[in-house]
Amino acid sequence: MNRIALAALAATMLVTPAAAADVSGNWTFVGEVVGNAINMKCAFRQEAGKIAATCTHQGLPTGPTTVDVSGDQVTFSHQVDNGNAYDLTFTGTLDAAGNSMKGDIAVAGVSGTFSGTRDEPKALAPPDSPKIDISGNWTFVGDVVGNPINMKCAFKQDAAAITGTCTHEGHPGSPTTGGVEGDKVTFRHQVEAGGQVYDLTFAGTLDAAGLSMKGEVPVEGVTGTFSGTKDKEQ
Repeated sequence: MNRIALAALAATMLVTPAAAADVSGNWTFVGEVVGNAINMKCAFRQEAGKIAATCTHQGLPTGPTTVDVSGDQVTFSHQVDNGNAYDLTFTGTLDAAGNSMKGDIAVAGVSGTFSGTRDEPKALAPPDSPKIDISGNWTFVGDVVGNPINMKCAFKQDAAAITGTCTHEGHPGSPTTGGVEGDKVTFRHQVEAGGQVYDLTFAGTLDAAGLSMKGEVPVEGVTGTFSGTKDKEQ
């Protein structure tokens, strides 16, 4: 074997696979496959390199769920029965914080898209992350498929956890929880419109000063955008 071949072999032996992210916890997923909405809850349990999961789709239990995590890539599969049995495979990519993912759904020869967020974001920020405190009053605007978002939020930040109240125009205030990790902010609450209750999760990126943010809000299988600015103290 020549020296070039030996060098190439040595290089491949030295490559260390990326450590699998920890997806343990409860997750909420929304998505869409050719007009069919995906609304799903999953509980992932990750111990000693093995992953188990229990999922419900539209409130009904799915078949057994198999999960594989490699680096920031997550793949999980199960069967859903809504009169006909369908095998669904979800392939997603985690964000840097490991608190949300987006990807594709494969089922019966067609594909769709999905997004998911942890119900309780991981609380610890990286040690070298700048300290940003978003406590205070914020004003948000946005749009979800033609439905405007006009919202006021009062946040209180304790370490990386967020609590507070958000008020949509024309609606009573909603208890809000979330977390901050580095420059990433996630917060969620419910809002009632037209007699229906919607779960809204806002995932945004802060500017360097921590005084504004922009991001996305998935709800009922569709995704909108939003921006927010911290109100000036009087």
